[in-house]
Amino acid sequence: MDARTLVAGRYRLDQPVAAGGMGEVWRGFDMLLERPIAVKILHREFQHTKRSGDRFAREAKTLAGLRGPGLVAVYDYGEDTSGPRPLRYIVMELIEGPSLAAVLAEYGPLTPDQTLRYMAAAAEALAIAHDQGVIHRDVKPANLLIEPGDQLRMVDFGISLADGEDRLTAPGGIMGTPSYVSPEQLSGWEVDGAADLYSLGAVAYECLTGRPPFSTEDPLGVVHMHLYEEPPPLPDGLPPAVAAIVMRCLEKNPKKRWPSATALAAACRTAVGTGDLVAAPPGVEPTEELVASDCRGSRSRRVVFLAMVILVLIMVGAVSMWRPWVRASADAPPEPGSAVGRSAAEPSRPSSGASPTPEDGSEASSENEVAAASSEESANSSEDAETAFDATETAAAPLASEDVLPDVRGMEALEAREYLNSLGWTEVEFASTILLNGSTAKGCEILQQNPKPDTVHAFDQPVTISYWGLHDCP
Repeated sequence: MDARTLVAGRYRLDQPVAAGGMGEVWRGFDMLLERPIAVKILHREFQHTKRSGDRFAREAKTLAGLRGPGLVAVYDYGEDTSGPRPLRYIVMELIEGPSLAAVLAEYGPLTPDQTLRYMAAAAEALAIAHDQGVIHRDVKPANLLIEPGDQLRMVDFGISLADGEDRLTAPGGIMGTPSYVSPEQLSGWEVDGAADLYSLGAVAYECLTGRPPFSTEDPLGVVHMHLYEEPPPLPDGLPPAVAAIVMRCLEKNPKKRWPSATALAAACRTAVGTGDLVAAPPGVEPTEELVASDCRGSRSRRVVFLAMVILVLIMVGAVSMWRPWVRASADAPPEPGSAVGRSAAEPSRPSSGASPTPEDGSEASSENEVAAASSEESANSSEDAETAFDATETAAAPLASEDVLPDVRGMEALEAREYLNSLGWTEVEFASTILLNGSTAKGCEILQQNPKPDTVHAFDQPVTISYWGLHDCP
């Protein structure tokens, strides 16, 4: 595109101000209403692509439906076919001011107070979007504009996802910017508003330190860090409330992040100017009373915890000497297959599809715990533990509704599904991922699973197993 180009007979393009993956944004002028505007033009190579055109149209529709502080107004959308090539365009409110990325590049890290103010404004804009079922999916410094008066505006909903709409990306496709994208996006799983809060936490981390929480020249290295590594600690000199707010956003588990963008915005507003506050528990806004009680209670909680540990050790020692599970009647010989009648060299593994059930149902939990604890005293701990648990089985034991999920990483995709099916999990779904576990990905081996291994998971709930996305697997 050239300066002075007239789009749709009324929008004059004056100067390019930004460019992204799908389009270029120009500063322009509305000749009819005589006002400055911003015009986003879809890149020429995407003009004839239906998928890109649909995504561009969806961005216009999404933005037009979002109104409130921190957002940008949409004035018009259309396709100009008067020239040699058709042009898709979005006409928007012009925001005078640099992006947060440009501010950080020029001035370096921000103060904690300013970081929280920007974070609160961005969270409030996200709250409006989330309330309407729209997830941004690409929150980053370049998409946050700082206008005169130090007000923040969020832009570029080009890869946003609205409830009820079909995805316009390929199955398993990863959308977002690697330095700020959430673990669930990198895994190719369904996302909700918590993904945007993670990205906003990464932005705040960069505002405070001058760099994103995870950065390396290898994109796959960044992916691995987001999925498995904790971000480096924030500088020690930061107020505790600031560090707590940011680090909570960066929790790997979406459920451990702030419950909503509204809650995050409120926490940021509360913490501004009161750096002596600590982060509140989930769903609780931080107050000075909470800080005081937290300081008084932390020591007492440690004392109670230590006392409980000592009590458990005493109980385990006493029960180990008692061994109630090996008692047998002199008049009734042990039944075949019982713990008393079986040698240590002939253990019987418990079935993966059923939960061991003792004869006395009222003591099920305690006897299982005692059996596991006492087995540590024997010369062969693993075999003794299996024997002790077998002693609690009965022919009338009900089938379990859940079990501990095994680790199937490294297995071939079909083999892993058949194995999980045989154990009781019937809903096993395949997914692709860009995670590379090690230097190579062999064939269709499973690199990741959800839920994670060693997690108690109901048999009637789905299990997702993921393979390297560049392979053609089932």
